[in-house]
Amino acid sequence: MKIDPHKIGLAGAVASAILFTACSIFFSLWPAKMLEMTAALFHLNSFGPLSEYFELTAANYVSGLIQCAVYTYIYFYIFGYAYNRIQKR
Repeated sequence: MKIDPHKIGLAGAVASAILFTACSIFFSLWPAKMLEMTAALFHLNSFGPLSEYFELTAANYVSGLIQCAVYTYIYFYIFGYAYNRIQKR
């Protein structure tokens, strides 16, 4: 089975953009709880003095959304390419 790297890259980018938007909505509703959960992802007790620098603005959201989608597209494109190369052997 051959995977189209572009299509799988787009699917991954769209999925990550949706998840990023959901996380941003949760952060806007419950910022303290989301910071606590994010700190746990990095195996930290808290972000401590850095927590005052976390804010959700329109510019931050758009920048993060674009970065998340582009990085995920690249990752999945490479995955699809590598998968196809392995299948040829």
